[in-house]
Amino acid sequence: MKCRRNFMAQLKRIKPTTIFVSLALCFGIIAAIIMPVASAPDETYHFNNSFNIFFENEAMTKNLSKTSSQQTLLGAKDLFAIRNTNIAGSADDLYKTSLTRKVTQLKHSRFRLSLNRQNLIHLPQALGILIAYFIYPSYGLMFIFGRLCNLFFYTGLIYVAIKKSAFGKLPIALIALLPISIQQAASLSYDTSLFASVFLVFSLMTNIWKNNFKISRKWWLYLPLILLGLYLTKKSALIMLALIFTVPVTFFRNQKLKKALEAVWNFCNKYKWLVGVGMIMGSFLVFRFLFTNYGGFMRWLHIMFNTYFVTWINTNLDPIVVSGMVGSFGALTYRLPEWLIILTFVVMSWIMLSDEKIKLDNRVVFISSCIFIFNILITGTMMYKGWTGGVGNVSIGEQGRYYTPFLIFLLPLFMKLSESIKLEIKPWHREVLTFTISFINLFLFVVLTVLFWFTKG
Repeated sequence: MKCRRNFMAQLKRIKPTTIFVSLALCFGIIAAIIMPVASAPDETYHFNNSFNIFFENEAMTKNLSKTSSQQTLLGAKDLFAIRNTNIAGSADDLYKTSLTRKVTQLKHSRFRLSLNRQNLIHLPQALGILIAYFIYPSYGLMFIFGRLCNLFFYTGLIYVAIKKSAFGKLPIALIALLPISIQQAASLSYDTSLFASVFLVFSLMTNIWKNNFKISRKWWLYLPLILLGLYLTKKSALIMLALIFTVPVTFFRNQKLKKALEAVWNFCNKYKWLVGVGMIMGSFLVFRFLFTNYGGFMRWLHIMFNTYFVTWINTNLDPIVVSGMVGSFGALTYRLPEWLIILTFVVMSWIMLSDEKIKLDNRVVFISSCIFIFNILITGTMMYKGWTGGVGNVSIGEQGRYYTPFLIFLLPLFMKLSESIKLEIKPWHREVLTFTISFINLFLFVVLTVLFWFTKG
């Protein structure tokens, strides 16, 4: 009984940061090691760009001049046979080969530093690849070291986001621990910069919404850093600039500015219908402009409806887009079972509904929700123009991981709903629930990864 009481006491003291760091590092390190070379989405492209930061190589320069989809992993064609799980023993043998065979095409590379806007977000991975290259220049070792540095970079920044957040610590930890989040963090992907930017900005905004921060001279440093982070990562992060409209009046010190902003928000509250009409018209103009050469607004509406509602046309919607927000792995070739994905969304909703009760302005709830929705619509629009090629009746190419970090912007909506929904749950029960669902998801991710890559059939 005494041991049980001590165990329960330890559970009650567990922190969201502890849950996140322990699970992220434990399963992230395992994933970084067991995933075969270039088995995560676009890893060949990410490796090439990362390698190019510190090394100059004639063969690699020619490789990088190609489009991302045409780039290859130099001299590693045979390693991709690991994907043929019908060949008994091929996975084990080729995995060992990837670790033990030197890459002859890269052996005589010259060291030099080349940083620019395109490759700066590959810097954490590049540092790992640099270390591995000087230890032993095999693809297996370079991938593992690059992945581990990327994982440590991700873990450190998300730790800061959780620790500094005024509320929503557990929802941030839960979303950052989704298997797709950990797969990307434990790969060479630059998705880590997007995830980190989203969670850090949200963490900052929680303090502003809770009136923990007021504008000061420090913001002359904060603002450029925020803008730089959004500029360097994926363009979808720029949608978070809309958060400027959620800054409370109390954030500012200037009395004239305060009165002017109060007048604006009072007008918006009084004439909500006018604001709504303005937003609809603004959205119409934006998407009409984006679809100028593709049939106009009605054509856009048709494509978006097919993409997100007509499952017999968009067969990727459930297995890749929706499931992909939690766990669709490898080259979108295996995933968590549907029942577990549904359960994860249920638990996530429960954790958000039971978060700390903070009184937020309605515009915070509205704009945060719009950020999540418009990120989906803009991504679908740009994928239709780019990846799909602007032809057909559906946008193809979106993956759920594009939307995963933006799930945190649904928290203000759930906090608003909690005012009408009575939900009683002890704080330490929330921690245990978060740890349990995260552990189950990540454990199954590791098991499925081993079974998919290293067993026959």
